[in-house]
Amino acid sequence: MNTRAYARTSWPWAAAAVLLFWQTWFLCHVYATERSTVRWTCDSDGCGTDQLAGGALFLAAPSAVGAVLLAAPFLGAAGAAGLAVLLAAFGLLLGREDDHAVVVAYGLVALGALLLLAGTTRGLRPMNPDRYQELYPELAAEGDGEPGGGPAPEGDRPTATEPLARPGTYRVPLGDLLRLALSFGTLAVAVPGAVAVTALAHGALQGPRWLMMLGLNATYALLIHLARLRLRHRPGTAQGPVDPGRAAHAPAWLHSVRARGAALVFDLTVLPDAGPPYRIEVENLLDPQDARTHRAAVVRHEPRRPWRVELPGHPPADALARARATAVRTGEAAPPAPRLRVPPPGTLAVPMTLLLTAALMVLLAVV
Repeated sequence: MNTRAYARTSWPWAAAAVLLFWQTWFLCHVYATERSTVRWTCDSDGCGTDQLAGGALFLAAPSAVGAVLLAAPFLGAAGAAGLAVLLAAFGLLLGREDDHAVVVAYGLVALGALLLLAGTTRGLRPMNPDRYQELYPELAAEGDGEPGGGPAPEGDRPTATEPLARPGTYRVPLGDLLRLALSFGTLAVAVPGAVAVTALAHGALQGPRWLMMLGLNATYALLIHLARLRLRHRPGTAQGPVDPGRAAHAPAWLHSVRARGAALVFDLTVLPDAGPPYRIEVENLLDPQDARTHRAAVVRHEPRRPWRVELPGHPPADALARARATAVRTGEAAPPAPRLRVPPPGTLAVPMTLLLTAALMVLLAVV
């Protein structure tokens, strides 16, 4: 997987890095413009203040480090560090009250420009594939081939009798997507996200400042959590568990079986009773239905969420017999079906968060 593909699948990392870069600039700017107005309270234990400018630099340092760590896969370590230093320097220079730190600020500008130039130059040079695998073993293992990761093995490649289906051409009905968008699980993520983003936007536009900082930190914390979930996501592998109240059994044609760690990966074409067939990978520790021998299995899935598929240990006997009979009739020719691209975490929660944020902002503007 190249850096561009990494950015497509892990955009929350980039969004969180942008927020941390902005926080770095903002804290340095607050320090440069408000440090002379800070009121300190001193006692026997020392001095302190509740004004943001008093501890702005102490907060800017970990913010810059976090931004560099998150942006390194996109800009490189040197480029990300250079951008963080430049933003900190511009924050110190913009609207400063005196010139006592101007030499330090301009020195940071020069250092940041050199680091950014070094990172850009390094990024333009092609990386040795061996070095890439050494630096990013988990990303190189994913590959750009089959959704399960890496190039497709010989047994998984379409044969002359198996038409090549375009990945991602399977479409979930719009009505089912709307029900999922309004489900409890989606709203349980979207509502806190909308509150955090609204606090950030409202605090930045109208204040108070503590509300903006609280919303900012809550927003990039949610983004980092979402990014961690998406990094473990495999777009061609079924997600679970299946809700027993919504489950249905369907026959499936087996294309191949391969190992992925301690689990077996079954490449299946599911033949639901209602709806078009689709191809998906299902992970299971065992082969409970002896699918490798019969080239067929019975899966349990949710018709409204077709990416939730699992191999039950004891499927209905009549459904299993029908699936094996279908495999015998079709022989080696697999039924043509598009491969289902499993939606990554947050696919519906993100637009719902933006929609709720817009509604809350309008409500605050009216009130």
